[in-house]
Amino acid sequence: MAQIRVVVADDDESIRTVLSEVIRSDPRFEVAGEAADGVELLEVVSRTEADVVLLDVRMPSGGEVAARALQEGPPVVVVAVSAETSPDTVAALLRAGVRGYLGKGRLGPDLPDLVSRCLAGEVIVAVPTAAEAIRHLADGR
Repeated sequence: MAQIRVVVADDDESIRTVLSEVIRSDPRFEVAGEAADGVELLEVVSRTEADVVLLDVRMPSGGEVAARALQEGPPVVVVAVSAETSPDTVAALLRAGVRGYLGKGRLGPDLPDLVSRCLAGEVIVAVPTAAEAIRHLADGR
């Protein structure tokens, strides 16, 4: 079975390195590329034919813009990985089509399993503001 191709997008090189190492530690996945901003992300996804993107929503060139563009471009599952956990931001990205929204402070060795679940169709929201963000979605905010 082919490995799942992941692109890690974060403007912080040390975060990219940690996320890449965690993903590489699971034999189901390979890191197909990395990106430091939204423009680079779109190029890397197109070039690598990635299956999933781990996306920092606050990186330069707009993570939210990149998430929306990715939904309209080649088929790829977007999982937001961010310290930005305001309910409005979480709801906006879920509305834009991200499959997961994971708080950076809550990541660990279970990251590959969370990504795998998102690829299987689950929507995973693992941030302290999840309940409020879902209320925003339900209320149409």
